[in-house]
Amino acid sequence: MNPKRTLRFKLIVGFVTITLPLICLLLYSNYTGSNSVREQAAESNKSMIALYSNQIQTALGIETNFLYDLASYDADILSLDRMTYNSTEYILTKMRILESLSQYHRFESSVDIQFAYSIANRDLIHTLIKSDTYDEVIGIRSCIEDRLQDAVKPDSGFNSEWGTMNCGDTYGLIRIVDSGYGVYLGAWVRLDHLMTPLEQIQLGREGFSAFADRQGRLIAGSSGEGGFADPPLIDYAASYQRIRGLEDTYIVVSHPIEMTDVTLTAFIPEEGMMQNLSRFRALLAWIPLFAFVLLFLYLIYLNSIIIRPMNELLKGMRTLKRGDWTFRLDRSPSKEFHSFNETFNDMTHQIQKLKISVYEEQIRAHKAELKHLQLQINPHFLLNSINVVYNLAQIKNYAVIQAMCLNLVKYFRFTTKTSQPFVTLSEEMEHMDSYLRIQQLRFPGRITFRIEMEEHTRQVPIPPLIVQPFIENAVKYGFDFMDEPFHIEIQAIWDDSAKKCRILIADNGSGFPADVLESLQKETYFQRNDDQHLGIWNSYHRLQLLYGNAARLEFGNGLESGAIVRVEIPIDAPAQSELRLYPSS
Repeated sequence: MNPKRTLRFKLIVGFVTITLPLICLLLYSNYTGSNSVREQAAESNKSMIALYSNQIQTALGIETNFLYDLASYDADILSLDRMTYNSTEYILTKMRILESLSQYHRFESSVDIQFAYSIANRDLIHTLIKSDTYDEVIGIRSCIEDRLQDAVKPDSGFNSEWGTMNCGDTYGLIRIVDSGYGVYLGAWVRLDHLMTPLEQIQLGREGFSAFADRQGRLIAGSSGEGGFADPPLIDYAASYQRIRGLEDTYIVVSHPIEMTDVTLTAFIPEEGMMQNLSRFRALLAWIPLFAFVLLFLYLIYLNSIIIRPMNELLKGMRTLKRGDWTFRLDRSPSKEFHSFNETFNDMTHQIQKLKISVYEEQIRAHKAELKHLQLQINPHFLLNSINVVYNLAQIKNYAVIQAMCLNLVKYFRFTTKTSQPFVTLSEEMEHMDSYLRIQQLRFPGRITFRIEMEEHTRQVPIPPLIVQPFIENAVKYGFDFMDEPFHIEIQAIWDDSAKKCRILIADNGSGFPADVLESLQKETYFQRNDDQHLGIWNSYHRLQLLYGNAARLEFGNGLESGAIVRVEIPIDAPAQSELRLYPSS
């Protein structure tokens, strides 16, 4: 039975159909509400980050304008490259340049270092480098000199914008301006100094800001506060990002700083943003659970008042289908099912009584039919036998007449047992021996036979005259126009595993014609109502009446010649004293 067609399955489908859309709707509402809060918070913080980015951009723009003015109009810058290195005039000019840079740096500059560099003399003039250690001062100076050597190259990007420069663990922005007279002017600022005003931004208790390079990697700021398992990457194409840290999830917004290769980013903890939605989200989380429990209880109620009585009814129907008509349904608390169960029990009782009456009538009819079939076989051989004796008397062959009469006596003595429902297989084979000896006397030198039985098969009960029709058919149709003697082989084999006795009948004659063999194998032969081959027809129907599908008849031809018939009979057949009719199917 297909489970999809059951009432239980349909109720469960209905339950899921109602519950699932409700849960999905609530989850979607929760999701859209959270996204709306994220988008609004991200937009607000992005505007604030854009404001600070513009302030940094303005400060760096003022510094760039100062460098261009100095490179264009300062006489000392324009003449430094034409002076002799370390001459008095050169040294005085260096001092005046340093004084100009220091004066501006002291009062108006927003960078950490300003410098001038003579290309020809490789002489770096710079303002004071503030640091806690001398080694750091030397390291920063060395980085600037190395970068100036790269700036001489035509494809250097430091001549067009502020670029990042890493000096050990210190990231900064550097800007270089070419005066066109052999002197470079420039400025360098630490990124962490640019972060100082950003510390006043309200990004939440665990929020922080940072600078990222063009590849999206964080290079400066408080990125360590987020506790990330892997360094986060910033996606500049997205309006905002959700990045998960070890302890919190962050909403990330960013804004590029023009004339630089860095981007200012802000990390806002999502938990702080969603505080106002916490109660609403908790309510939305409990509503699907409450709805699920309510519908589940309703499903249990439906199961007790509808599904369980229906299952009991189905169980009763399956029991009746298996043939147990004693099954009765119990009382039901439901009035409707109580009435239904009483009707079912009453109907079952009436059918049980009717079935017993019909079954007894069928047994009587089958016994009468079986008796009729057995009586049809008795006179079948009589006329041929009398004709044989008559012919032998004409030629006065008394020895053969004696042998013929002796076998005829044995033969017809056995036919008197046809009133019995069963005989032993040894008795049936002794009868076949008499029949075949009679045929040998009728056709001298033309018929040979051999009967072989296993010891266990001798006492197997079989219907009388069940084998003879196949022997008669072989003698009648099998050996016409043969040059060699016609031989019949009869074997009885005990199959203990299948609990059956197999009787094999084989000859070396012409075998079954193709059309007859096909009809025998398909059993259409036994549906005929004519009088041809009545013996085989009788044997088949007697086996069906007595054993049903427990007995089998198989027909075939040998590889070279002859016909083969196999008869399978159950070993545990009824005793001779009682007739047991198997239901046929």
